[in-house]
Amino acid sequence: MKFLSMLILMMLSMPLFAQSIPAANKPFPIEVELEGEALGIRASSGQISNIATVTLSNSGEQTVLCEATFVNGPERPYVNRARLNPGEETVVTQAFSREIVRVRVSVACSAQ
Repeated sequence: MKFLSMLILMMLSMPLFAQSIPAANKPFPIEVELEGEALGIRASSGQISNIATVTLSNSGEQTVLCEATFVNGPERPYVNRARLNPGEETVVTQAFSREIVRVRVSVACSAQ
């Protein structure tokens, strides 16, 4: 009888325990605004756990300096810079400490 009562207690407490665990792999939207398409820059977004990623590729004919600004609600904006030679591809990432609802990324590129 003691085993049965402990089993019932565990089964009843499982939903409460599951709600207290943060959802680290919960998908979130990433909006990318790109300034530099005329230079041959392409951008695509993705995520890994609580990390937002933006893949930048340079299909143009000149070296380009890109600045990606990641914004997630109340956290301060994070700025990442990357220099892309012609034909080169790179990934810029940003890990966030709070739960992510939506990430906005502004990518501004200029010729070097």
